[in-house]
This record gives sequence, C-alpha cells and structure tokens, in this order.
Amino acid sequence: MRAVSLIVIIFLPIALFGLMASVNEYRDQGIGGAVDCNGPMTVMIFIVPSLVVYAAGAIYYAVLLKGARQSVLASVLLVLCALIVFASGRKAWAAYSEKSRPEHRETCGEGW
Repeated sequence: MRAVSLIVIIFLPIALFGLMASVNEYRDQGIGGAVDCNGPMTVMIFIVPSLVVYAAGAIYYAVLLKGARQSVLASVLLVLCALIVFASGRKAWAAYSEKSRPEHRETCGEGW
C-alpha cells in the first residue's frame, strides 16, 4: 500500500497543474472567438497520465477497502482519487470539445 500511496501523492502536483491549465487562454481573458492552438494539448499532457494513475489508485483502494484491511488512510485516498478522476475527466472532456470545434480545426489543423 505504501508504494501506491506514494505514487498517488507524487502525482498530485501533476494533476493539479493539469486542472489549473487553461483549455483556451483567450476565452478566459474575455476574448471571444479566439482560438488557442496550444491549450488543449497542454491540458491533455498532464490530465491523461493523471487519469490513469488516479483511476488505478481508486480501483486499488476500493479493492483494498472491500477486503479485510480497512483503514482511514485508504478511505481518504479513495475519496481523493475519485475526486481527481472526476475533475480530470471533466477537464479532458473540455479539452477534447475545444479541439473538436470547427474553428480550432480550421486554424490549428486536425491532429493533436
């Protein structure tokens, strides 16, 4: 359990940076209709690994709590993992939606 807990705690700054990164900096500044070509990719670089680590952590702690070893630390880390997976999933969807806009495709191209 210690190795998984260490990985979950080490990945916290990466997840938080991905959650704080802007999908479209221009829209955040109030400039409507502007396209940010780097925003969705920047978000996805940090969010995708965070989703993998925290989804695996949530599954691990759920299985751990279902078994005989129930602890307060495992419960807290399960809730933390679940919250980060939910928030990261929303941010990943926002980045994908931004990348899928026709204006974004015309300006920045099709690929990531």
